[in-house]
Amino acid sequence: MMLRAFRVTALAGAAMLSASCESGPTFQYFKVESRFVASAQSQQAPEVIETPAYSRLAGTATTVAVRAPDQCSNNTTNQATGDAAAGGSILQTNCGVEMGEIERALTRAGFNVISWNIMARELERDESASAVAGRLGAQILFQINSLERSRKTLGQDARWERTYFTGGFGTAKWDPLPLSEENRLALSRMFLADIEAKANPRTNAVTLDAAAIWVPTGQSIWYYRWTRAADTEGVAAGYRVFLQCLYGAAFPGSCTQIANPNRTIEGPSTVLASGESVALSASERPEDAERAIYLGLVKDVVRDFVQSFARARRFAPSGAAASGSND
Repeated sequence: MMLRAFRVTALAGAAMLSASCESGPTFQYFKVESRFVASAQSQQAPEVIETPAYSRLAGTATTVAVRAPDQCSNNTTNQATGDAAAGGSILQTNCGVEMGEIERALTRAGFNVISWNIMARELERDESASAVAGRLGAQILFQINSLERSRKTLGQDARWERTYFTGGFGTAKWDPLPLSEENRLALSRMFLADIEAKANPRTNAVTLDAAAIWVPTGQSIWYYRWTRAADTEGVAAGYRVFLQCLYGAAFPGSCTQIANPNRTIEGPSTVLASGESVALSASERPEDAERAIYLGLVKDVVRDFVQSFARARRFAPSGAAASGSND
């Protein structure tokens, strides 16, 4: 395939700007545009483990207690499994907003809720969490093992989509350029792979890891874990690379990366952006938008957590009362 060529005169100085002077090499110019496309199918379903005791007992519970993690920053669940790089845990024993979200969701589901603040205060007497929850009248103790904020790398079900163009020096016109697979692989190896490796597009994520304990016996009867990542439609990354190649020489072996030859019309030769597209009001700071994204994810995870546990009621007889027995 003949590649469209454009002649450029190598000038010795400003005084030699003559169209008839063509003593220098002849070049061809190419542009590669690439954008990152992430698939929404990368979202994984919650991991829920129901024991036989859950089916027998959980549906009869009317009062629940919530206990915050003793610590969240050291070897959190999401770091241990490698699902996402932790960006700082949301919950600590002096937290309030996120634990309050859990308590409100449980209350909306019809449970009487013993606050995590009350549990923390009573636990200072060195009693066990189950003993405190039982003394306060709870049948179920929710132990929140970890609730993490993280930035999840989008690698699975994701790809870089590239388009190739040829154009003229000093003009705004770029024509689509079909390339053989051999040339595409060579271009990627020489100029694109390093840029894409450094891009590392990520999205916000929240992981909730918790267990439900049947207070009368201290038995763990139900387990929940889910990493909820932000929708990938809001994640964008892309770049452009401009190449100058010797006409007639091996392609792309003779090519070098250059600044945009049409810089007055287009942007710089490499443009890279990674993150979320978030609508901001004039008075809203970026960190406020980031916080709003995380709290939205927290609400989603907490809602699913409570709804998943409340499904136990389908096993309970109509009008069944909570039992403190050791069934």
